[in-house]
Amino acid sequence: MTTSERGTIRIAESRLWETFGSIGLLSAHRGLAPWPYTNWGRATRRSLMRADVTIPGWLVHLYRVSGGTLPSFLLPVPTSAPQAGLAEEIASLRSVSPARVREELERWFPQGVPAEVRPLHADPEARIAELCAFLPRYWRAALAPFGGPLRAVTEDDILLRARVLATQGPEKLLGGLRGRLSRHGDVLRLNVRTPGVAGPGGTLPGGGGPGGGAGVPHASRVVLVPLVFGRGASLVGSAPDGATAVSYQAEGAAVLAGEMRPGRRADEPARGDRLEILLGRSRAGVVRALVAPTTTSDLATTLGLAPSTVSEHLTSLVAAGVVRRRRAGVRVLYELDGSGVVLLRHLDNWRRVNAPSCETS
Repeated sequence: MTTSERGTIRIAESRLWETFGSIGLLSAHRGLAPWPYTNWGRATRRSLMRADVTIPGWLVHLYRVSGGTLPSFLLPVPTSAPQAGLAEEIASLRSVSPARVREELERWFPQGVPAEVRPLHADPEARIAELCAFLPRYWRAALAPFGGPLRAVTEDDILLRARVLATQGPEKLLGGLRGRLSRHGDVLRLNVRTPGVAGPGGTLPGGGGPGGGAGVPHASRVVLVPLVFGRGASLVGSAPDGATAVSYQAEGAAVLAGEMRPGRRADEPARGDRLEILLGRSRAGVVRALVAPTTTSDLATTLGLAPSTVSEHLTSLVAAGVVRRRRAGVRVLYELDGSGVVLLRHLDNWRRVNAPSCETS
């Protein structure tokens, strides 16, 4: 397991967390997954069907009701052991106590555990055992075919952020995580939306809306976990010794769309890709990523491009009337305008693209 440490922060990869991130993406999108996960999602659904692998219904429901997170009992904190892999992480998951499962579920659902999740609450030991049997089968069908690119992206991201941590310090590193964590003196503040996270000294009442968050007083016990499938996910895990782990979106997820083939020039369009031929590879990637409103920083992270490059593309696309810009609170969102939707439908006719909302800036 690749790690980087300096004082208060450790960065570690996790196959288990990556697996849950990918399951969350499939759970959130019943149809086509958003770019750059579209091709992966289509191939994976076929592969899961052929292998007769079904995601547990209670797991899908937890993702959908939480908006992209899971109870921390499912997310053991990644260790720094060099040989730790999916099997070792599953072993940690298998050891979770039934009492902890019930306690966290009851905290998640104070009005009563919903019917979809009751099988887990009624018999945690059996359901966790089934989950531990399911996870390796899911990995082989959904992620093993992409194991090389996933590993390369994760390791590159860890090296990049380790360099930032070593040369510019933790404040600069945290500043690149889109507000996931912030530091105030010796306290790290967790800014993720979770129904409840068991953390150091008790419960961290993760914010149920904007501005929510919780302090992590034992800053030396924070682990950052990069995920290629981190888009929209807010995974937070905790350990009995007080360590808290937090996921973030790794740079370079565009590798799943086949955008980074070895030997290919930086902006060479894919053969037969009409949108790339017209706009260039990186600008076409921006257009495809704007089927849902998003920010410049989110685009840069998802596409693995410099923020300045994304900003340049957005400026040109707005000027051309293909993309529109609007403010939502303190965030500036970009999305396809009517002509952008028509362009994408015409040149990517296999892609389902919704018309833009009626909301204006």
